[in-house]
Amino acid sequence: MNAKERVRIAMSGGTPDRVPVVPQICPPHAIRVAGLPFKETIVDRLRNPRKYDLLEPECALGYGVDGVRVWIGASPRNIEWQGENAYEVDVETGERIGMVDFMGGGEVLRLPSQRRQLTDEDIEAIEVVPAEDLLESEALIPMKKVVAEYGDKLFIIGPPGGFNLETLSVTQGIEPTLIDIIERPDFIKRHSEKMLAVTIQRAIAMAKAGAEAFYIGQTFGQFMSPDQFKELFLPYFQQFVQTLRPYGPLIYLHMCGQVTHLLDLMVETGVDCVEPMDEVGGTSVAQTKQRIGDQVALMGGVNTVVLAHGTLEEVREDCIRCIGEAGADGGYILAAGDMLPTETDPEKVKVMLECAKEVGRYDCG
Repeated sequence: MNAKERVRIAMSGGTPDRVPVVPQICPPHAIRVAGLPFKETIVDRLRNPRKYDLLEPECALGYGVDGVRVWIGASPRNIEWQGENAYEVDVETGERIGMVDFMGGGEVLRLPSQRRQLTDEDIEAIEVVPAEDLLESEALIPMKKVVAEYGDKLFIIGPPGGFNLETLSVTQGIEPTLIDIIERPDFIKRHSEKMLAVTIQRAIAMAKAGAEAFYIGQTFGQFMSPDQFKELFLPYFQQFVQTLRPYGPLIYLHMCGQVTHLLDLMVETGVDCVEPMDEVGGTSVAQTKQRIGDQVALMGGVNTVVLAHGTLEEVREDCIRCIGEAGADGGYILAAGDMLPTETDPEKVKVMLECAKEVGRYDCG
């Protein structure tokens, strides 16, 4: 059984030859594994994104894992150094817009002075680009490259974008966005509806370019009640799933942190799989399996603190725990309880794969 078949079967709730491994490699981790100068490469990647389209798939293939995420192609950004820090600078005004996040995902965080509350005018200005136009644009270059180079070796996952609170917080900041849950729920709905339209077109384009699954998510689920999630976000996740289902790719829902109170509603979205079962945040693998494991596939669970700072034996024990708690009847993919931490020793990823091969095998005969 090859990697593509293995992940598809598990993400569909079935039993492959063994537990698949999809560690959710982030760009900073791939940069470290490649031995490139860390900060300099993160800045160069922001300035020249097309140079690094294959960085994460090459890292995944080097590990021998089963799948990898491929993001929408980014546009070049104007980044300038200031001592040890780097900033995005507006090319017209010369004003600093954001600061490069070397400690996190390697993207640009908007400076507090540049944050503002979004309005209905901002929603109206969001362009919904048709899928056919996207297929001919720079946005789909990474997907096309990866499918052409590695489509026969890796299960290709496409994150088409977001229609959640995180998309608002990029411009507004986290606290004002969370306040909007209480003070501007109707605005959140209008924004989500417009961003859903954008995301659906991106997903259709990704499907036509060769994506085999979609990653969608709500990173602030831990901050809302079931009623709030049901009113503000559930209908949009359901609409995404219903719209994209005919195109073929599977769909998984990412909700990190403490989201035990939302597990049943996550199933109601209609997705095939939920992740990352963030043990550090308070979402137990065992409890998730017990609550919803007979309704959807599960992915994740490996403690990110252990991956970042634990010993090889501690990683091994945690992987065996996850496989034992979630993988007994199939429908489980071994992965980090969020993105793979940047500083994760490559030997620990190899341990994840070893555990899948040694204790995550199924008797399919």
